[in-house]
Amino acid sequence: MLESKRKPILQPPQRQKKYEVKVDTEQCDGCKICIEFCPKNLLETREDKCNSRMLHYVFIIETEDCVGCGQCERLCPTASIFIIETDVSEEVDSNES
Repeated sequence: MLESKRKPILQPPQRQKKYEVKVDTEQCDGCKICIEFCPKNLLETREDKCNSRMLHYVFIIETEDCVGCGQCERLCPTASIFIIETDVSEEVDSNES
């Protein structure tokens, strides 16, 4: 295939929002509903990690890849998952200071 010498006029769009997933590990009962419905497969449980109630809680594999769909937060029966939305431009401004 031939390589093009053209360059794009506009930069590709970048994400305006960043999402962080927080899990209340003591509240989570390990039902795995959030794992089944996460479109990016970012959640999992491990046999070696459990809370004070001896239940295997959910934790995040790659928090940077979250798209903020909110499926896990809406479907969690114990309300132990929270999605925190941050503006990417605010983070850039604070890093430059």
